[in-house]
Amino acid sequence: MTLSERVYVIGGTGNAGTAAVKELLKNGISVTAYVRSPAKAQRLFPNEPNLTIVEGDVNDLKPLEESIAGHTRLFLLVNDLVNLAKIKTEIAQKAYARGVKQVVDISSLAAAYPWRSSPSGIVHQEAEQSILDIPNRGTFVTLRPGLFMSNHFWLDLHSIQAANTIVDIQEPEAVQHWISPNDIGLTAANILQEPIKKHGDAVYDLIGDAVSLKDRAEILSKVLDRPIAYTKVTAEEQYKNYTQAAGLPHTVAFSFLKSTTSTSILAITPGFSILLGRAPETLAQYLETNKAAFL
Repeated sequence: MTLSERVYVIGGTGNAGTAAVKELLKNGISVTAYVRSPAKAQRLFPNEPNLTIVEGDVNDLKPLEESIAGHTRLFLLVNDLVNLAKIKTEIAQKAYARGVKQVVDISSLAAAYPWRSSPSGIVHQEAEQSILDIPNRGTFVTLRPGLFMSNHFWLDLHSIQAANTIVDIQEPEAVQHWISPNDIGLTAANILQEPIKKHGDAVYDLIGDAVSLKDRAEILSKVLDRPIAYTKVTAEEQYKNYTQAAGLPHTVAFSFLKSTTSTSILAITPGFSILLGRAPETLAQYLETNKAAFL
């Protein structure tokens, strides 16, 4: 990538997006961040001469249409699972039509599940396919992260604070696949700076650590310096935790029941360090760095 290229970023103020933007700016890349809150973006990225902030919303893309010309790459992260395929496809269409040559999309590991086997998998599969079907498009790189390590701060926070426990529906020895948002952002930023032809229409599963529920409780015990237990609950109880304590809608809550129990893809991504340029962050490292979020 040449310094004359510019990267347009959708979703740049979340955990993974922030990491991507910071890495790009650190390397002197010009970045345009399309955000709902310019004030938040200015707090996250103060005094950055290579950063342009555009206020806008994914449900009204007029500001994007007026500002994306001249950019060669697009980082795409959208959290609206209900309208995911529609929003992502509209953004990608407008980006390609205005000269963007590469889209790096943050999808989900659920997209690798068998066809229409989970609510989350369905929406991500449909979004990926819809973008792939755009006529005369540029390249489309898909990143499929596993469980975000930052999920601990909203899905597990209530039970940790209330009862010093984490809960799930599996046996203590069951292994889950985790990924640091920092590693998602760094992977995307690296791809956005490398030759477009190198990655083409690649798909990369992103799993940085594989940890059993029992070991996860032990990691949290060490990080928080107090005993944290693992408690197995029923699917009905966990669904209630997701919908009431975490406030998730039905389809998202039901998808989490599936995503936390899938055993089809559990190994740490082979060669992940090739994409990152370093070893992936472990769950223990991530939680230690961010333990203040539990307080």
